[in-house]
Amino acid sequence: MTDFGDMITQFDQAHTKLEQKVAAIIKEEKEEDEDDMPPKEPTDITYLKGKTGVPDFWFRAMKANRLVWDQIKEKDEEIMQHLKHVDTVTSENPETKNMVLTLKMEFGADNDFFTPNVLQVSLEYESED
Repeated sequence: MTDFGDMITQFDQAHTKLEQKVAAIIKEEKEEDEDDMPPKEPTDITYLKGKTGVPDFWFRAMKANRLVWDQIKEKDEEIMQHLKHVDTVTSENPETKNMVLTLKMEFGADNDFFTPNVLQVSLEYESED
């Protein structure tokens, strides 16, 4: 994706929250003995040279999330390489007051696996009231 206009506000809000969380983590880490930590290696991003955006961002993000990746079957890994965008929406079922999480995954139109190229699933979590 290259058009982020409608997502900038959402990103800015999420980024502010994450900065606060990271600041708290870094403060705790500095209290530990830093001499025991191995030096961090920079991430190699040379494969992105000349490309627009980060073409495999969602594939890498999903693969790095163990909770998500444990649900991906080996045969599905190839389709996940075509993942272009993920969006989530949290809402409340007005009748049950349960939380509803909707996951929308957009795949490249060039995938040879299925059409349409957008998959959406909604999960309803029972409230504990």
